Amino acid sequence: MAEMNEFFARKTKIFFRPTGGLLSQREFLNSLAFNVFPSTQYLRHPSKPLYTPEPDIIHEFLGHAAMFADKEFCDFSQEIGLASLGADDDEIKKLGTIYWYTIEFGLLK
Repeated sequence: MAEMNEFFARKTKIFFRPTGGLLSQREFLNSLAFNVFPSTQYLRHPSKPLYTPEPDIIHEFLGHAAMFADKEFCDFSQEIGLASLGADDDEIKKLGTIYWYTIEFGLLK
């Protein structure tokens, strides 16, 4: 993770911060406002290599890191994060839904 953060510091200014597991939508989105992407540190259990109920480091690095190498993607993520600062619970739910159904499930161009 340190090597990745060195790369991103030069490229797009995103910072992967270790986290112990899932965060609330508010915590996650607020982190994006400050160009911080919370990242888990564990590997999925070898008995289920194709699935984990929570994101593991494989998901974080292979699924998200490549996207954060793109400045426009980082700007988009930060804008959603900035919108979450001071948002009420209903707005957080809507912003989380936007992020979930675009970033987690993928954007098409």
